[in-house]
Amino acid sequence: MSQASKWPVDPVAKIITSIMKMSGTLEIADFGCGEARLAKALQDSSTVHSFDLVKVNDLVTVCDFAHTPLENDSCDVVVFCLSLMGTNLKDFVKEANRVLKVG
Repeated sequence: MSQASKWPVDPVAKIITSIMKMSGTLEIADFGCGEARLAKALQDSSTVHSFDLVKVNDLVTVCDFAHTPLENDSCDVVVFCLSLMGTNLKDFVKEANRVLKVG
């Protein structure tokens, strides 16, 4: 049994629901995507860039979250779901700030 199955709330499901309420076609960066559930759920409505330390499927790009291949000001949403555990946490947040669009 996976650890996630014991949680009282599925955080990825809550994030998916929240993003689905947003208007327009979104550009999303998922830092620590795991199995890329966000990308799978939103594939018809948004572009999701799925990053993780391990490539578990073809939707995942392996990288250090402090240095993603995204352009400056390119994303509407950045998701950190259970991924803010690295020793360079400050660098992860700086990278998220770099890729987020102003406003």
